[in-house]
Amino acid sequence: MMAAATSDEFRDGFPFLAGQLWLDLLNTTPTPGGVAQDLIATPGDAARWLAASGLAGSTGTPTPDEIGAELRALREELRPAVEILARGEPLAESLMASVNRRLAGLTGRHQLQQRSEGFALSFVLDRGVAAPAALIARDFAAFVCEAEPDRLRHCASDCCSLVFYDRGRNNTRRWCSMSACGNRDKVARFRARRVGAGG
Repeated sequence: MMAAATSDEFRDGFPFLAGQLWLDLLNTTPTPGGVAQDLIATPGDAARWLAASGLAGSTGTPTPDEIGAELRALREELRPAVEILARGEPLAESLMASVNRRLAGLTGRHQLQQRSEGFALSFVLDRGVAAPAALIARDFAAFVCEAEPDRLRHCASDCCSLVFYDRGRNNTRRWCSMSACGNRDKVARFRARRVGAGG
């Protein structure tokens, strides 16, 4: 699952190839070789994932334990949404309430910033334990409102459990990562052809 992938797809050992932050959070529980892993099981792991995701600056004084627990709770609440959305079914009221509760925690202010390439208007969040989970909940809410659920996919590799959003024009993406699972599939098919041809 993680062999020879590009640095954009994997940061600090975490997969960021789903095309949506909420899906990247779900992908912190891969099952390589059928063995489940939790990539954010410890406070240190959760802090590293936040840094790799770009959300580290959204936290303030909460402890790493609180942040990790909040991320893991949100991950489990969002997990069923992939299948529910793909089937075109309504979301559970409990999930809607959880997302809305987290969205209510998004408080902050707009701020004009000058950068080397010009100006940017940013929304600066107030600090707090809910901020990273609230940002992920916002990503999920925007996805539900704007995305095409039939583009949600599970990696086609039998040994990969990652999910992603297919942004391609033809909607034909099969693998979480062409450089990892896609390449592995190509090599396996090539070897099978050589064996079949007596090579």
